Amino acid sequence: MLRWKHRIYFWGLLIWGIACHDCTAQIVIKELTPSQLQEDLDYLVTGLETYNPTMYVYGSEKVFKKKIEVIKKAIQTPIDVLEWFKLLCLAVEGVDEGHLTIGTEKDSFYHGFLEGNFKSLPLSVQFLGERAYVWNNLSEEDVLEQGDEILSINGRSMAAIRRLIFEYTSSDGHIETFKQQRLSKELSARYFWFVERPQQFLIEYKKRGTILLQKVSLKALTRAEMAAWSRKRALKKEVPRGINAVYSLAIEKDIGTLTLRSFDDAIIQQNDLQAFSFYERIFKRLRQNKVKHLILDVRGNVGGMKDFVDALLPFALPKKRKGVLRELIAWDGSNVITSFPKRNRWFFKGTIYILTDGGTYSTAALIAQYLHDYGEAVVIGEETGSRYEGFAAGNFHYLLLPNSKIQIKIPNKWVKNQLPQQPKNANRGLMPDYPIVLSIDDLLQKKDVAMAKALELIKTKS
Repeated sequence: MLRWKHRIYFWGLLIWGIACHDCTAQIVIKELTPSQLQEDLDYLVTGLETYNPTMYVYGSEKVFKKKIEVIKKAIQTPIDVLEWFKLLCLAVEGVDEGHLTIGTEKDSFYHGFLEGNFKSLPLSVQFLGERAYVWNNLSEEDVLEQGDEILSINGRSMAAIRRLIFEYTSSDGHIETFKQQRLSKELSARYFWFVERPQQFLIEYKKRGTILLQKVSLKALTRAEMAAWSRKRALKKEVPRGINAVYSLAIEKDIGTLTLRSFDDAIIQQNDLQAFSFYERIFKRLRQNKVKHLILDVRGNVGGMKDFVDALLPFALPKKRKGVLRELIAWDGSNVITSFPKRNRWFFKGTIYILTDGGTYSTAALIAQYLHDYGEAVVIGEETGSRYEGFAAGNFHYLLLPNSKIQIKIPNKWVKNQLPQQPKNANRGLMPDYPIVLSIDDLLQKKDVAMAKALELIKTKS
């Protein structure tokens, strides 16, 4: 059974952000020689060329090799593991495959946060384009409030910080919506790794609804210290539990709203779900309740078990189709062909509206793509986070770099979609029929603009 879940490192654990003061004073970081690191880079390239079946399919071999040579030449003196991790991220970003993962939570560049050895930027933020807003203030200072716009950190504009961090952030092709999602969730960690590691952060900001520029200095804090300030300020995030972590279904008159939140194998197994029977119960209920319009919400669903793609199609494709849907090509050249499934008797006869964002990734992105291309579904929201033409996922090969002993997790299956037509923009995700651009007021007022658009379209059709 293939699991196409993208491991966004392990930042569900580090919800409160990151940055540090003198890290080497608190944790021993092993130094590596230039020859050791250059050998590791050669080993990495060989491993990628061997086990990543999309290597050079969607990107240029010449450009990638040149990037590796530039990195190798830049290594002239011994560097520590934190700096090496930064260079590895730069190298891997050039592969243009979002499922590639560097390291485990045991590695020092991650574990220092968990152990409290690293101190960090005590803010969680929301990026909207190149602009960033305070979401949760986890610092010792009370002046920053949700919705205040951050203009710069230590003299760097937020647009410049965004551009710099994007250079080290992996994604499929040229998709920025996925990088944007990661930036909002992980700014503090990525600022620490890729920008600087100060003891103080001078924040230039504007209070919400004003044009007056103000400044405040924030002291770097540990994860535990930030968690304490979160509790003091009662900043609690609601997390779906049990079956709600997988899905929810609401029916009002002739409109159904099916939210698919996760296909994570552990969550699926905890709730003892089988894909086909799961969808059969849902679509039978939709038919019995005479639902004519289905809003399918896959925003923030980063994927998981591919069964939850394939088992949905018999219920969501209104027309009988034959032929190849996709190929799954392994690193050794073996392949498995998936054809269009036979339509189920409970198939949905109405119109489907799909809500997407940059966090609609991997298997969840395939759902949006297949229903749009073959089921005449209307897509509302943002460009999805996975490449439209195909991407590397499936099972993984674990490559251990010989000198730094860092593990690289390489997806070794090529999900090659059979396309009804070539996309206008190569190396991008599925583009929405109705793009949605959120404002900070939308977020603060909890306006679901994409959902409102779907309901508007349904109203005009009824």
